[in-house]
Amino acid sequence: MPRVSAVVCIAAIILISLYSAFIIDGVIVSNAPPTVVFTLGTTYRDVTYYNSQTMDIYIPNEAVTRPIPLAIFVHGGGLSSGGKADINPVFLNALASAGYAVASVNYRLAPQYKFPAQIEDLKCAIRYLRSNAQTYGVNGSEIFIFGDSAGGELAAIAALTGPHSEFDVGPYLNESSNVTSAVDMFGPANLTSWASYSDTQRVFGGNQNNLVLASPTHYVTTNSPPILIIQGVKTRRFPSRSQFSSMTSLPQLGTKPNSSWSRIWDTCSCRWVLTQ
Repeated sequence: MPRVSAVVCIAAIILISLYSAFIIDGVIVSNAPPTVVFTLGTTYRDVTYYNSQTMDIYIPNEAVTRPIPLAIFVHGGGLSSGGKADINPVFLNALASAGYAVASVNYRLAPQYKFPAQIEDLKCAIRYLRSNAQTYGVNGSEIFIFGDSAGGELAAIAALTGPHSEFDVGPYLNESSNVTSAVDMFGPANLTSWASYSDTQRVFGGNQNNLVLASPTHYVTTNSPPILIIQGVKTRRFPSRSQFSSMTSLPQLGTKPNSSWSRIWDTCSCRWVLTQ
């Protein structure tokens, strides 16, 4: 059932991408208002999950499945800007209409907080949501994650590092930070071979090992969860296909029956998609 749910979630997000009719051209700058309007259910705003870090949680009224599957949105911004209000209302409303609760998460930002503070916060947010699943009426066994740009990078790392990792610090450590599947929308995959950040000192503090730890390709294993990777053909900073070489090695790692590469050319102008 988890794999079926993951496929359904990935298919839903593909449809959302098509519906939004985005032409991905560089990093999308969100026009979302400071407070995202949500009329399809209940909103819990500025929920503190650890220290000063907060999230917004959107619960649809008309969800058929109870408890409700949960999709977590991770904003972009080069790990140094952005916030939970950056979620595009198209994504939010489409997911809510499809019966998904949505949590949009803040995390600590560079340069005040160098990596891995960002992924530590995201992992903590996942554990918080699983610990409080009953409070919000969500299914702690069906948590999916998606993000754009640096948020896509973090979403992929969160998925690939599994239920308990070196990034699991802080409260709720009795809970798993695992997710069922992930969607990475034009996030960098291998920071050691491609200059994704113009100022690595600002984000990583000059620690070259952090470039490895911030690369989703570093964590690919035979047990990697389903991941959808979206890249725009018109993205000015689009890396070569070799950027995703470790991702495409999943079939050689034993996941061939559930993995496939395909080109899709549609209104979303997406280039390479990996599905499981």
